[in-house]
Amino acid sequence: MIAALEAGEYARAKPLLNALEWHLAPLALIAGAAPGRLWVDDPAAPASALAQLGYRFYLTGRADNAPFNEGVRRLFTDEIYPQAAGRGELSIYYADDAWADVIGQMLRDKYPMPSRRRYLEARAPRADWLPLLPAGLTLHAVDAALLRRTDLSNLDDLRAEMMSETPAVEFFLATRFGVCLAAAGELAGWCLSEYNCGDRCEVGIETVRAYRRRGVGTALAGALLAEAKARGISRVGWHSYADNVASVATARKAGFADLGAYPVYFTWFDEVANLAVNGNLHFRQGDYRTALPWFERAFAAGDAPAWAYLHAAAAQGALGETTAALAHLHQAVERGFRDAAYVRSLPQLAQLHGAPEWQAILAALEAEDR
Repeated sequence: MIAALEAGEYARAKPLLNALEWHLAPLALIAGAAPGRLWVDDPAAPASALAQLGYRFYLTGRADNAPFNEGVRRLFTDEIYPQAAGRGELSIYYADDAWADVIGQMLRDKYPMPSRRRYLEARAPRADWLPLLPAGLTLHAVDAALLRRTDLSNLDDLRAEMMSETPAVEFFLATRFGVCLAAAGELAGWCLSEYNCGDRCEVGIETVRAYRRRGVGTALAGALLAEAKARGISRVGWHSYADNVASVATARKAGFADLGAYPVYFTWFDEVANLAVNGNLHFRQGDYRTALPWFERAFAAGDAPAWAYLHAAAAQGALGETTAALAHLHQAVERGFRDAAYVRSLPQLAQLHGAPEWQAILAALEAEDR
């Protein structure tokens, strides 16, 4: 059994959602500070719950609740996936390791992938963040006046970030805050509060590629923490994929303490993309024989991204399948892959370097760069 609660009933599930202490989103939902939906097994006495905020889902309570789990499976199959056509990524967070196998069964036809994320929380915010501002960049509040400017590029990317965790820009302006750094004619990066609830919020941060490795992220995080303090917010959280070394390092430089890792499942709504990403997960782990069938399934299912053909070529190169590797490398280029430096950097393709076809492919890629 699965039942949708009305907003006024959300507090009934709070004891269950309290188990997701590192995740502010479901707590903000219960408090009415963020839009979303909430389902339970029994509205009168919930033992299992599923919260949805955008395409982030949170499972908590009893994992061995077969009727509830079947209801969740049907919800994803009959409603969530059909409504999300063309969307990007779905992620599922959970409070107990017992949910791991259950999620695999719930989405068994969608091939979800396990991953790990880290949670950091501001414990010793830097007081000296102002001198960290890179030369030539100016600090601005993310507000309506900034969004009305016509002399700055990357504003559309900022708007997209504002709406990634809220239903509209106007909702963000009314309930959240943020800071950004601007150079002459463009935004260099921004840092936004997320899921503001009581004395807590979380952080969303982005540095434009051309401004990375210049201290922009650390300065932005410092500025946001100063603004949070001024607004009476004492707990600020930062989430990052566990292997995103740069993100974790930026958080630590800004005064965040690493409190640990937690599990997550993710999948892509687009079938072809999800098959390719499954292949890429195994490719990154060095499991080339497992990666290849996933890539081949992606190619058979539709218009796979160019990088999938490249990594299929690299997997075959690592396995000594030179002819097949060259064929997939050609297909990657035909589908628009243009990063010659990255192709050269892949150690799995080293044995192809002496082949005439390799030289021709690299010459074509480098000609595109010029």
